[in-house]
Amino acid sequence: MQCKITLFTAFFVALAIALSPLFQRIGSSFSSFDGIGAPSPGALPCLKAGRVMPVSSAAADSLKLASGRTSVNLGGSRTGPVKWLLALNASPAKMAGEPFLRSDNRDMVEFLGGRGRYFSYADAVEKAGLLRGSLRGNSPQAHAAEAVLGALAVYEQAGVALALRLEGTSGCLGTLDAWHEAMAEASAELEAAEREKRHPSLDRLYRANRYFQFLQALVQVEEADPNVALRVIPHEGSYLTPAVALLEKNLSPAGRTALKAYAAACDAYAAGDESTAAETLRQLSGELESILPMDSFKLHFEHCVNAIEPFLGGFLLYGMSLVCFVVSLFLKRRKTLLHFATVFLCMAVLWHLFGIAARMYIQSRPPVTNLYSSVVFAGAVASLFGGTLYILRRQLPVAAIACASGLLSLLVAMNLPYSGDTMGMMRAVLNSNFWLTMHVMTIMIGYGSVFFAGFLASYHLVARFFGQGEKGLKAGACGVYRILLVALFFCFLGTMLGGIWADMSWGRFWGWDPKENGALMTLLWCSCSLHARLLHVCSCQGFLVLASLGNIVAAWGWFGVNLMGIGLHSYGFVEGGWFWFFLFVGLQVLAAASALIPQRSR
Repeated sequence: MQCKITLFTAFFVALAIALSPLFQRIGSSFSSFDGIGAPSPGALPCLKAGRVMPVSSAAADSLKLASGRTSVNLGGSRTGPVKWLLALNASPAKMAGEPFLRSDNRDMVEFLGGRGRYFSYADAVEKAGLLRGSLRGNSPQAHAAEAVLGALAVYEQAGVALALRLEGTSGCLGTLDAWHEAMAEASAELEAAEREKRHPSLDRLYRANRYFQFLQALVQVEEADPNVALRVIPHEGSYLTPAVALLEKNLSPAGRTALKAYAAACDAYAAGDESTAAETLRQLSGELESILPMDSFKLHFEHCVNAIEPFLGGFLLYGMSLVCFVVSLFLKRRKTLLHFATVFLCMAVLWHLFGIAARMYIQSRPPVTNLYSSVVFAGAVASLFGGTLYILRRQLPVAAIACASGLLSLLVAMNLPYSGDTMGMMRAVLNSNFWLTMHVMTIMIGYGSVFFAGFLASYHLVARFFGQGEKGLKAGACGVYRILLVALFFCFLGTMLGGIWADMSWGRFWGWDPKENGALMTLLWCSCSLHARLLHVCSCQGFLVLASLGNIVAAWGWFGVNLMGIGLHSYGFVEGGWFWFFLFVGLQVLAAASALIPQRSR
């Protein structure tokens, strides 16, 4: 009876931890237009990165790219992505001075007049010309300047390109009225001039031309970087920015409805009436669902996933489970604590897998889109592998490493610099055939197994230093050996499938690309480590050292080559991760080096 009570208690505590992001949103961000109700402002459809998505996804994507976070501090309070986007369009002058744009280069931030890691658009845009002149070369300053210009581009696409407020007009609705009035006057003047066989009066055309030039400037901002452009006005199966929608002569009825509602919401927010702005967007969401051919369920589902944040819930559960397992190692009466730890681990893995499954459903493809997808998938593989082994063998170190693997993978994913949890359209080279899917999934299973084996080997090396006996060392080496066999199989299969896909996509099976070389290095290291143990070339301790160092080889082949920015695998390139990569390498070297330290006596 006590065991059942403990398990039920652990289950509900785990559920509360998993849903804590949702509770947080209910308390703060939901009131800031990130609600989960249907219809919801966050579920409003828009077009970004070639995919129709809820505005909560598009706004979060843009905010992550601009500031490195999915919420910012505005006016002393945390602001969610939807409210941030609305504030950006409703109060452009005020938002231009808010320091929420991010750069990890402190010297660059100081140059821009910011503080810490953050600067404002108003400060940076004045020095954009100087930044463009410093893009030459491969120096840290050049990379920092490129990142700042990228943040400015995202800001302009989310704010400037969506702006709809002419000088001398009363808000966004006033802009719509002024534009239609000016166009009517210009059309009447041109017709009268043609009828009376005279030149049109330039004075009467000046107003329309001034408005036209303003809108054309906004269109040019959008066209400057269409990859990050955000389009919110539906029109004939696609979406337009407000400026393009106004210039469209035959705008669809849905477009006219959306344009007017968008302007009304911006005006209401600018006047401080947030509830009216939210209600306007909610009504628009419901109206568009009834008149547009779209998958409304998928839009609402994606919005709900954004609110729940399953990976954050999984991260918290992994952390709680790891703490429980580690504490239980030092307790004699630990049955209750282990029940909690086991339930936390199971819930964390389920939440992790749910996040991956949700992304697959939203994108209608396996997790092969970008580096983010591969990181969370590899972490799920390692955690599922370790959790299964723990349930079968009841070995606490295996459970702790399963938790650490999931925790580390989600931590890396959430902190990938300037990439965001983006779910845009896949590049053409990636959207090709069955072989790519199988290649990525098998190689990620292989990498996940390598990392799990390496972490387990590192644990036994450190445990040896603290007094673990020879029997425990041999048992650990045996377990690592079996895991590496699995890793070798999947790494080999994944590499071969990658060659088949490369032959179909690039016309050659193997081209010594850095990414290909990294996969080969991992494969050879696993093979050499296993043969060294099989042929008794090294002891149990030496084999564990090889397995631990294998994490460095796998990390380089999987992540490190992406930092170089060289080769055909540009869809996985990332910047700014060298510090964390070398930190990981240093920790693995320390774990392997512990084998050189004499064992402590018990």
